[in-house]
Amino acid sequence: MTRNAIFFIILAAFTAIPSFAQKPSAESIRKRLSLGFGINNDIWMKIPDSISPRKINQGADVFMNYMFPMDKKGHLSFFIGAGFGMHNLYHDALIGIDDNGVSYFYNAPAKVNNYNITVKKSKLSLTYFDIPFGFQYKATNKLHGTLGFKVGWSWNEHSKYKGSDLAGTGYTVKEKELNLRNVETFHYGPYAVIGYKWFGLSVFYQLTSVFVKDYGPQIYPVTVGLVFKPF
Repeated sequence: MTRNAIFFIILAAFTAIPSFAQKPSAESIRKRLSLGFGINNDIWMKIPDSISPRKINQGADVFMNYMFPMDKKGHLSFFIGAGFGMHNLYHDALIGIDDNGVSYFYNAPAKVNNYNITVKKSKLSLTYFDIPFGFQYKATNKLHGTLGFKVGWSWNEHSKYKGSDLAGTGYTVKEKELNLRNVETFHYGPYAVIGYKWFGLSVFYQLTSVFVKDYGPQIYPVTVGLVFKPF
């Protein structure tokens, strides 16, 4: 799916909004707003064989959706919103740039200057500003289901390392690298939620790689989690 296709999907979503709107009052606007947050785990796909990702890669998201009822009883609604999604990849390697400007993962050497090298913590962190939209159905027994699509732009990307100094000094260091090179600025994919009242289970399947094609490993997360909508 190209960026132009995603643009037209978003444009179609915004174009559809006026057909649902009927000059809502201040009270109805408040009722149509849905605020929530989620805690999740990223299952990383196509990880290079040279590194070992952690099984638990915790993340979180916060969001606000605005609902447009499509029937008189309010069972089916179209929604569009905004939010932030945080994703993490914990692993045992480091991220480097080769002579051609391509990002890659590499393993730390076993020893430098006769000092043992130990990686205590290494992770890749990504934050996206997301625009979710789709359809939600609420049953009379307060069960609800959502089918939607999420489009996002990279807000922050960095890596963290804690472990032995790779310069071979024998000290333990903490390092943080901001604005990583070759990270794709755009991501998108379908997602679904099934739940009861203010609680739900979610899954998001990212269709785009974290790194730009031909300039880094083509890895992407499948995100599963819990959603809470108390407001």
